[in-house]
Amino acid sequence: MRENIIFPDPDALLRLTLMGRQARAFMIRSTRMAQQASDIHQASDVAAAAIGRLLPGCAMLGGLLKGENGRLTVTVDGDGPGGRLHCGVKDGKFKIAVQNPQVQLPLTPDGRQDVGGFVGNKGKLIVVKDYSSGDPYTSVSDLVSGELGEDLASYFTISEQTPSLVALGCLNEAGTVLSSGGILIQAMPGCSDGTLRQLELRIPFFANISREIFDRSLKELAEGWFRDLDPEFLGEEPLVLRCDCSREKMRRALAAIGREELEEIVEIGEETHLTCHFCRTERSFSVDEVEKMLADSEESYDTH
Repeated sequence: MRENIIFPDPDALLRLTLMGRQARAFMIRSTRMAQQASDIHQASDVAAAAIGRLLPGCAMLGGLLKGENGRLTVTVDGDGPGGRLHCGVKDGKFKIAVQNPQVQLPLTPDGRQDVGGFVGNKGKLIVVKDYSSGDPYTSVSDLVSGELGEDLASYFTISEQTPSLVALGCLNEAGTVLSSGGILIQAMPGCSDGTLRQLELRIPFFANISREIFDRSLKELAEGWFRDLDPEFLGEEPLVLRCDCSREKMRRALAAIGREELEEIVEIGEETHLTCHFCRTERSFSVDEVEKMLADSEESYDTH
C-alpha cells in the first residue's frame, strides 16, 4: 500500500555543481530509509519526522567524507524528551537510533511535527569522522533550534567554516513516511557575488523540501531550480538502511563488560539477551559462552 503512494525512485544522493563549479550541491531522497527506520523503532510521528530529517543530514556529511573507507557518525544530544539521536553512515549504508522513539508531541500551531520540541534547542551536535587510519576527528557545535536543518547549517558555518544552505524535511503522518530528504548548497572559494545572489533567490524553493521531493525526481527538481545556473551533474549514489551489527560484535561487547558482571551472569545461570540499538536485532548468549569469555579473559590476563 505504501509503495503505491510514495515516489518510485529509490533513495539516493545526487551530486552537482553550479556556475562552473562556483558552488556545489547535494540533493538527497531518504524516504524508504526513514520509513524502514521508523518501523524498526516503532516511532511516533514526531520521532519519525526527526528520523526523516537526520538521515538526509547525515547523508550530506557522509557525502563530504574524503576517501572511500571513511565512516561518519552524527549524534544529536538535545534536552528534549526524545533523548539522544545517533546516525551513522559508511559507503552509503546507514543506521539510526533514537533513545525515546515512542514519545509523541502535539503538532505545532502551523500543523507541522514538532521536531524542535522533540529534540530540544539546548545541547550539542557531535560529528565524528573516522578514516580508519589515525585517530577519529570529532567536532562539536551547539544546537540552534533542534529542527536539525538550522543546526546542521550552523555546524557547517562554525565547525567546517563553510557557509551553507541546508534544508531538511520529512512529510509523514499516521505511521507512514510520504517523503524524506534534503538539500545542501555550499559556495566554493572564488564564488562570485552574482552567483551568491542567485542562490539566495532560490531559498524559498527549499522551504518545503519534503513536499517538493514527494512527487518529483531529484534531477527534475535540480533542473527546474538551477536551470539558469549551469548545473553539472556529477553522479547519483544509492542510499540504504543496513545495520552492520553482528553476533561477533555483540559477543565482544558482552565480553568487555568486566569479570564481575560476567561472573554474575554465570551465577544466575540464564541466557543473556542483547539487542542492537540501531536495528533492534536480538541475539542470545548461553551460560557456556559466557564462561568461555571468562576463561579467555583470564588467559589474556595471564599472558600479560
